[in-house]
Formats: sequence, structure tokens, C-alpha cells
Amino acid sequence: MKRGFFFTVVIVVLAAVVPQTLLAQDGTPYIEMQSKVEREVVPDELNLSIVIRESDYKGKKTLQEMQDAMIKVLKANSIDVNEALSIDFMGSSVSYKAFSNRVVPRTQATYTLKLGEAAVMQKIIYDLEEKGITNITLASTKYTKDEQLKIEMGVEAMKKAQEQARAFADAVGQDIGKAINVTSWMSHSSGNNPRIMYKSSMMLANDESSDAVSASPEISIGKLTYTINVTVRFELK
Repeated sequence: MKRGFFFTVVIVVLAAVVPQTLLAQDGTPYIEMQSKVEREVVPDELNLSIVIRESDYKGKKTLQEMQDAMIKVLKANSIDVNEALSIDFMGSSVSYKAFSNRVVPRTQATYTLKLGEAAVMQKIIYDLEEKGITNITLASTKYTKDEQLKIEMGVEAMKKAQEQARAFADAVGQDIGKAINVTSWMSHSSGNNPRIMYKSSMMLANDESSDAVSASPEISIGKLTYTINVTVRFELK
């Protein structure tokens, strides 16, 4: 009975150890590590959507008058209108410079304004609201240096996986060699809904708090979170 019991224990121990020895198809032992790197960055491209409708002004102001008022605000804030402003036309977006040469009767227009800093955006929104232009949303945000960021994060993730693999191998008296297989995937997401950006003057006026009426537009721009995951196989020596 004692021998049978001892024999059973040996079999169980071996079964627990064998799966830890990983072999590549050519018989090379390896260790596989996963690592993850995350970075939060502030968007450096902010795209505002501005809608102007004559119906919002009850016939007192024309679209052309409101467009001229908007252009005046942008130039006062040192915005290159020809470069930063575009307008939706016939289902596509054209630059303001190209569109300004077209004489097309219309009562509504949607503009896209590309900016680089939240502080500038805040000032422009406030100035536009002072002119009665309040239909403004933050349509999208972007980090224009994301390609370089992806490379930096990939290098960091690989070094992290190598460091972990070396520590694990050293714990059992071994070392690691070259990487024999690498897989990676990356994603990025915004920390909030970019369209929920600020309270317009009309919304503030309807607020029960008297302090809210005198408040500036409340802008909230979420950081972009980039995540990279890598899985690396290193030879075991």
C-alpha cells in the first residue's frame, strides 16, 4: 500500500512540471511573455463643427451676415481662415477659400474649424457666442504625432517583456536568447464623449443658479489613451 501511494504522488508531480517546459516546433525551448504599455496624451488637433441657420435668427440676420461675423471672430483670434476653416458643400468638405468664390443661395451651412489648443478653442467659442453663434460641438480630436508614439511604446513594451523573461529565466538558473516570435496589437480611445463639450449661453441662462449665467463656457476635452500589447517568445538557454 505504501509503494502504491508513493508511486501515485510521483506521477502527479511530473504531470504538474511537464507543461511548464515549452518547446518550439524545431524543439527549441522558449519562454513566452506578455507586456502592456499605456500612454495618455493631450490631443493637438481639435475639430469644431459650427452650424449656422437663418431660422435660428427668425429672419433678422442672414446666413451671409452670420458667416461674416464668424470670420471676423476667427481673424481676431489670429486664425488662418483659408487653412483652418472648411465648409460642407454638396456632400463633401471644401476649404473656405474655395467655397467663398461660389455664389450659391443658401439658408444653412455647416463649417469645420481645425484648431490646435484648447485655450484658443475656449476663447473662440466664447467670442462666437457673443455674436449669437451657439450651435458648436467638438466633432473630433486627434493626436498628430501618434505614429512616433506607437514606435516609442512598442520599444518600451518589448524591453519590458525582455526584462520580465530574463528575470523568470534567471529564477531557474537559465538565461534567454533571441526573440523567436513577436505579436502585437494597439488601440486608442478617448476618455470622454467629445461632443459633450460645453454649456451654451442659452443653457446657462436656463440654469437655476444665478452664478451659472455669468460663467464661461465649460469645455471638457478628454485625453486620448493609447494601449499596446505584445507577446514575445524568447529562446531559453
